[in-house]
Amino acid sequence: MNQSVIEGHSQSEEINKIPTLSIAPHWQMLEAILKPIAYYRRCFTHNSGVIRVKMSPTLPPQQVLISDPSVIKDLINEDGGRCISAPGQLNGLLSQVVGQHSIILLAPAIHRQRRKLLTPPFHGERLKAYGQLISALAEQTLKDLKDGDAFDARERMQGITMRVILTAVFGLYEGETFRRIEHSLASSISIRSGPFGSLLLFFPFLRKNLGPWSPGGRIKAADATIRRLLLAEIASRRRAVAQCNEENMPADILSLLLSCRDEHGQGLNDDELHDELLTLLFAGHETTATALTWALYWIHRNPLVLERSMDELNGLADRSDPEAIAKLPYLSAVVNEVLRIHPVAMLTFPRRIEAPITLGGYSFHSGDVVMACIQAVHERSDLYPNPRTFDPDRFMNRTYGPHEFLAFGGGSRRCIGAALALYEMKLILSKLLLNNQFKLTLSSDRTNKPRRRGFTLGPSIPVRLKIVSRRP
Repeated sequence: MNQSVIEGHSQSEEINKIPTLSIAPHWQMLEAILKPIAYYRRCFTHNSGVIRVKMSPTLPPQQVLISDPSVIKDLINEDGGRCISAPGQLNGLLSQVVGQHSIILLAPAIHRQRRKLLTPPFHGERLKAYGQLISALAEQTLKDLKDGDAFDARERMQGITMRVILTAVFGLYEGETFRRIEHSLASSISIRSGPFGSLLLFFPFLRKNLGPWSPGGRIKAADATIRRLLLAEIASRRRAVAQCNEENMPADILSLLLSCRDEHGQGLNDDELHDELLTLLFAGHETTATALTWALYWIHRNPLVLERSMDELNGLADRSDPEAIAKLPYLSAVVNEVLRIHPVAMLTFPRRIEAPITLGGYSFHSGDVVMACIQAVHERSDLYPNPRTFDPDRFMNRTYGPHEFLAFGGGSRRCIGAALALYEMKLILSKLLLNNQFKLTLSSDRTNKPRRRGFTLGPSIPVRLKIVSRRP
């Protein structure tokens, strides 16, 4: 372990004082909510990549944003050590969506245990098992349309990713129960994702239930329906799992959670199970659907990118092999560039400084709450020349470290579904491009800037594609 980092600094290391953003806290908060990208660009316009801010009323006042990769590297390396922790309580704002018992809000020790349990279904052979399902869903998604028809890309992508995560969580995605879960989740996301919906997330008084037609009333009704459906499925599956042994235990995540026990032989209660399922369902499809929408937008805004993507896909010996598709270098570069130029999340989960520490030449104090600004890191011209230009070749020519490419966060709180998201994106894009020739509609074929969608970012203009023809 680097003692110069832990205990202070080496004799030759210059210590820099962290500058402070000189804007009133209430203006910072409003700009961060309403114009987040403009706010983060403002933060790093005149400093070297570390700045003290007061942008969140729900976090302690000692807030620090980072865009300097060297500082982020030290932060990740020391994550979970004596001086840096990742307490789930700092993510409390998310509890209104995923509940108090979500893995996102767990204390570090319990978080590590739960993460160890939930990681395997999203990796290795379990991940590969989803390949044919993802490909089949992508094949089916436009079957109801004919040549000349246009469709909303995000709506169709959300339909695919929802069914994939329902399969991972429950083992299947068909039937009345799952249609109702899908509808209720979509309703809850829609309410929270509009311009006013974003304010609901940050100002509790706006969430007050003023009747069934008020935003607060609609959110309460949608969330109550989701809870009722999930608890009913938990009760049904709990009875089924009780009749299973290790050999015939279903492979879905709910069955896995129901079968797990702590060192005292205790399993998860209904509230804990509900919140974990809700976290997986929300995080496991909405973000990937947004990224796929951006991918279709950029591919069809750049004829050369589309041409090179098609050349690579057409060169496959077996177009139906998910593993071969997932390994395609240019398709992988396109996906990475989409996630770079439009990261769905703007910040990593916060870390708390537990003891004075020097990171990347900057001195941090006990109590500092530190977040890497993903958007700002991905726009650094020293890492990504011409950062606002969509250029997949940058990922063909260089490998970026975990402190430089942060699409899925980093350290102990990195997204457990990262591998599934990348796998999904490549398979879905490949099927759509191989089977169809698209063009952006006139309303979509223009500059599309990100806007806040609840806690995440998405296109400000609906991305609509027209089916020009079906490919043989």
